[in-house]
This record gives sequence, C-alpha cells and structure tokens, in this order.
Amino acid sequence: MRNAIRGCAVAALMVGAGGASAGGLWLNEFGDFAGGRAAAGAAAGVDEAMTIAYNPASIARLKGNQLFFSAGAVVPEMKFDTSYTTQRLGSVNGGDAGEVAAYSSMAYVHDFDSDRWSAGIGLVPLSGARIDYDDNWVGRRQATEVSLTLMALAPTLAYQVTKELSLGVTVQAYYSSLEIKTAIPSLNPNNADGEGKIDGNDVDVGFTLGAVYELSDRTRFGVFYQSELEPKYDGELKTNPANLSFDTQTKLTFGEYARFAVHQDMDERWGVDFTVGWDNWSALGNVPLNTENRGVAIPARWEDTYHVAWGTQYQLDRNWALTAGVAYDSRPVNAFSRNAQLPIDEQIRYAAGARYAISDTLTVGGYANYADLGKARISSQRWGGDFGDANSALQLIANVNWTF
Repeated sequence: MRNAIRGCAVAALMVGAGGASAGGLWLNEFGDFAGGRAAAGAAAGVDEAMTIAYNPASIARLKGNQLFFSAGAVVPEMKFDTSYTTQRLGSVNGGDAGEVAAYSSMAYVHDFDSDRWSAGIGLVPLSGARIDYDDNWVGRRQATEVSLTLMALAPTLAYQVTKELSLGVTVQAYYSSLEIKTAIPSLNPNNADGEGKIDGNDVDVGFTLGAVYELSDRTRFGVFYQSELEPKYDGELKTNPANLSFDTQTKLTFGEYARFAVHQDMDERWGVDFTVGWDNWSALGNVPLNTENRGVAIPARWEDTYHVAWGTQYQLDRNWALTAGVAYDSRPVNAFSRNAQLPIDEQIRYAAGARYAISDTLTVGGYANYADLGKARISSQRWGGDFGDANSALQLIANVNWTF
C-alpha cells in the first residue's frame, strides 16, 4: 500500500509538466481589445482599463476614470492517440479530455484629476486548466482529472515621471487552487486500479513592475516584469478503495517573465504592434509533495520559453475598430518529461476581434483566439503517443469599457 500511495503522490506532483495558455502556465490575454491581436504590443499600453494587467505604468496614459468588464469561455479539444502501451494499461485513448471553462476579468482605473498620478485595481485570471480523461484510459496513472486556478486581485499605482516616461507597480494578492485525480495501481495485478485524489489551495502575494516610454504621439515602448509566484497547496491526499487520508503540501513555481513591446501608429487608421518575451520556466525545478511522514520530489525538467507576437489594428470608421494578430511560444518541456496532466507543446495563437464605440465614453467588443497547442507527444516508459491535430483551445470573449 505504501508503494501505491507513493505512486499517487508522484503522479500528483507532475502537474508541473505542462501549461495552460502560454509558453508555460501563464495566460497571455486578459479579455480586452488587445486580445484580438494575441496581445501583441499590449505591454506598451492599451486604451482600456485592462491595460493594468499588461503593464502597471500604462494606466498613466488613460484620461478620466475607466471601468472594464469581460466575460466568455475557453473551449478546448484534447484527444490522445496511443502509439504503444502494455497489456495491463490497455489502449483506451481517453476521449475528448478538454473541458469548457468560464472566463471573466475586471479592472478600474482612477486618474485623480492629476497630471502625474494614477491608480487602479484589477481582478485578473493568471492561469487555469480543466481536464477530464476517461477513467480507464492508458495514461490514467498520471491523471484522470485536473483542475488548476490562479486569480489575482491587483491594486496598482503609476507615476508619470516626464511627459514621455511613466513607471508603475502592482501588488498581486492571489488565490490558487489545485485538484488532481489519478488511478493507483493495485498491489495485486489481478485487481482493478484504485483512485487517488489530491487537492489544496493557497493565498499569497506577488508583484509586477512596468515602464512605458512615449517617443512621440505615434510611437511608444513598454517593458513589463511579472514576479515569480510560488503557491503552496495545503491539502489532502485521499485513496480509494483503501479509504486512507493524509495531509499534504505541494509547491508549484510559476516562473517570472518579462515582455518588451512596441506600438506604432502608421497613420490615422492603421496601427501595428510587436512583443518579444522570456519566461523563466527552468525555475520550476523539483516539485515536492510532503505528507506527515513521507516526502518526494520529482524533477519537472522544464526549459525557459520564448514569446513573440505581432498584430495590427484598423479604425474602420468613427465607431468600428478591427484587430488581428498571431503569437508564438516555444515548448516548455520535451516528450520524455511531458505528461498528461497539462499536455502542452510549442504554441501558435491566431486572434481577431472588433470593438464598437456606442458613444465617446462607452465601447463594447469581443474577440476569438485560437491556440494550436502542438502535438504534445508523451514518451513514458510503459506507454506513449500524442494529441496529433486535436490539441487546441478556442477563447471567445466579450467586453465593455466605460469612461466617466
């Protein structure tokens, strides 16, 4: 039984071997108009209150007070195709493991009627995943269900140092939860697998820093830094049919990342945007899980990822604006270290969106963002395969921004 429990713990630890919607675990888009160009150039500032999530310094550009809200859904497709397996594991592929997840974000920015100071607060989703495989699929001992959430309440302060340069800082009070279900191999090979479940949550703090430099009315640059977050999930490990329960603590490192962005207005209608970035996913290192009298640490073997995005926007007329873009993130983990809990490879995201100005102070809009998550091959010792052409996620978002 101890070996079975250890097997469950090891499987649970491996949540560190995949990603949500960026090169690693981070989300890149936050529901605003810039999401329709795959967030290209967003760290150089956007003209809605959700700019608070891309670069805290950029709120200094906004005039008046602004309130932003977005809502929508992420619709994934994840179908694993088995290449090799053992007789005991079987050959069931796992069905469509992607689960539709709701999405929402909010932001408020206040300018104090000041030429220098601005402040704001955002409720921002930073990471998330929902996966549900068939219970008897070939990779069930890595995972049958996964749920990961990371949300931040983000008070922000910005200061305009000169006409060209603004600086900003955000303190993130974040909440994270993690739940994993996995099959536990029976000590008797003639018996069916048991089931293990680990869940936990944590509340802690992080921060972001940013700077925006406006070279001219048409050209601006932005630099953004997100600190490392390291939630510790105090939870419980339960096993079935042994009906045992153990207090646990798991630590998962969300690596720091940086973005450099450029926005350029070509004329009164056209604008182009570019972003390049780096994510420190090699910081993930070993992922520990401890119980009352046992501890294990599994090397995640993650690599740093690199991010590039390009986009454009077009002012069609007084009311309508259109945008489109593409983004690329390198892979965080290779086939021998990747597992089924969050099966992500290199990614390409294609986005398009629109915004309509109801008045000078009220806009509504939305976008679609399609993410190709790669084949995500898994090459474990006893089984393997890939997700082929069925590993993707479609983000559909509507938003509203009010200036007052």
